[in-house]
Amino acid sequence: MAAEQPKGLPPGTDPRGASLFDGTFPLPTAVLDGAALTHNLVTMARYCADHRVLLAPHGKTTMSPELVRRQLEHGAWAITVATAWQAGVLASCGVSRVLIANQVVDAGSVALLDRLLAGRPDLELYCYADSTEALDALLDGLAPGRRARLRVLVEIGIAGGRTGLRDDDEALALARKIAAGPAVLAGVAAFEGIIDEPDLTAALARVDALLHRAAGLCRAIDAAGLAGNDPIVTVGGSAYLDRVVRLVPDALSGTAFRTVLRSGCYITHDAGAYQALSPFGTTGREPPRLREALHVWAPVLSRPEPGLAIAGLGRRDAAADAGLPVPQLVRRRGGRIEALSSTVVTAVNDQHAYLRTPESTALAVGDLVRFGISHPCTTFDKWRAIPEVDADGTVVDLVHTIF
Repeated sequence: MAAEQPKGLPPGTDPRGASLFDGTFPLPTAVLDGAALTHNLVTMARYCADHRVLLAPHGKTTMSPELVRRQLEHGAWAITVATAWQAGVLASCGVSRVLIANQVVDAGSVALLDRLLAGRPDLELYCYADSTEALDALLDGLAPGRRARLRVLVEIGIAGGRTGLRDDDEALALARKIAAGPAVLAGVAAFEGIIDEPDLTAALARVDALLHRAAGLCRAIDAAGLAGNDPIVTVGGSAYLDRVVRLVPDALSGTAFRTVLRSGCYITHDAGAYQALSPFGTTGREPPRLREALHVWAPVLSRPEPGLAIAGLGRRDAAADAGLPVPQLVRRRGGRIEALSSTVVTAVNDQHAYLRTPESTALAVGDLVRFGISHPCTTFDKWRAIPEVDADGTVVDLVHTIF
């Protein structure tokens, strides 16, 4: 049964058409709010079209063939991944343009890319390089006939950050080496989401400085005649994409460079980290507004002390790396749903959440609590199948994940 039964789903049946609250779902269960999901897909597609930028959403957020397909149907230009293995998974699901937002240097991963290119003549594959060593490791592992199909982006980074060249002269020198072949120089990449400052003004100043560096490198590549056909600059995670849209396309006016965002968490948004960081959160910097679409329902297991409730949800069910789950609603035994205020999760174990709640809040054993989550990436990877539900909890579809 373990191999056949995804957690949170009734055994042996197709849950579509069933109610989440019919007593057959073994909680905890993660669910997707179908209306919020559609709102976010439509909203981001319209935003990108209005600002004349492309979207390559990060597929590692969901690793879901069904959700990736919907992103492509809503105009996504490509799908971003972080590893060669993820690229292989999504290519096997029919994605024809994949952007690996990372260095690929180990022999096994490069061999996997070689097999992907050999088996998919239609596949457009983008990779990063931030050194001659990384470029050589990438190209040396590809068959000669497939090196020319690889599109390589020069990655720049920030001091103390992750990958990416810190020196712009070195970045231009690497661009010259890539442009000399056999691979194609596809443009420039950076990731501003690694910037973390307690003060928003200071954070935006650092973000803008990185974006100006990326645009400056693009212009230098253009002036040197190194840009190939359809060059791109790809920046813009889920936190500062508004700054990318505001600064980068105008800075590259008159060149052939197109701007590609890589936002991934927009598809479900959240109730924590991205609610605060995203420009489209409830108190965001500008419209539009995204809606949180991913929740986890769990039962109240115990009321062992006044002001303390223990719920059946833990690190194996919801992200805790960027904020704890957020209690939002309670469904009483009789079916009445109420807002749950002044109640917070103070800690989680593998399977338990500690809820500190006013003594006046009548949480009872057997009540069901809906939790919002923070950081959807590390909640999706805990579920093999997630029901998509309508407003009354009826399952309208089933989304699968591959991690």
